[in-house]
Amino acid sequence: MASGVTQNVGARVWWGPALVTTGALCMHALPGHDLDMDSWWVTWHMDKVLHFLAFSTWGLAMSVALAKQRLFQKGSRFELVMMVGAAIFGTVLECLQGACVPNRSADLADVAADVAGVALALLAFRVIFGCRPGRIATD
Repeated sequence: MASGVTQNVGARVWWGPALVTTGALCMHALPGHDLDMDSWWVTWHMDKVLHFLAFSTWGLAMSVALAKQRLFQKGSRFELVMMVGAAIFGTVLECLQGACVPNRSADLADVAADVAGVALALLAFRVIFGCRPGRIATD
């Protein structure tokens, strides 16, 4: 297949990213008034862990789907797009959360956890598939 040519592998590759994206949206829509500021959840910054895990799952699902579509042939460009995309997506979610969800505020540390989660996803992609993200065989 020629470089830069997309491949039609069907809509099924987008089910994973769609479900994980929906989960991230729902996670940001939860009200925050139920947490006591002295609880273990706040003390151990478990919200950052949740952001990290959610975005690592999102990043891996998006990496597989985009690689199956062969939209980015070079791994470094793909990785840059994923990191910038995670920063933009995380920032938009945080801003919406701060503006629209009662008792919740936007937090830049959550965006940092989101980007770190995607960085882990890109590393996991390399371990699982044995190559940089960008192009994997179709199923």
